[in-house]
Amino acid sequence: MPQGSRPAAVQDRIDRLKAIRRRLGWSEEVCAYHLGVTYSTLNRWERGESLPKSRLVLTAIDHFIAKHRKEALERG
Repeated sequence: MPQGSRPAAVQDRIDRLKAIRRRLGWSEEVCAYHLGVTYSTLNRWERGESLPKSRLVLTAIDHFIAKHRKEALERG
């Protein structure tokens, strides 16, 4: 799915997730593990090739962002 056609709210979540992951110095593999998804799934999200399809996964992303935002800003 081209990035321009991604729903804005989901795109924003993925962008924030990626920014926090990078500030924490985490690999996609480590972040995927913490989200309970595969590396290839997270990689496709970050490259704009697919979207999280489950409400449960979106909730996990929101929880990850809330949990790690402060730590990422401190490292940032």
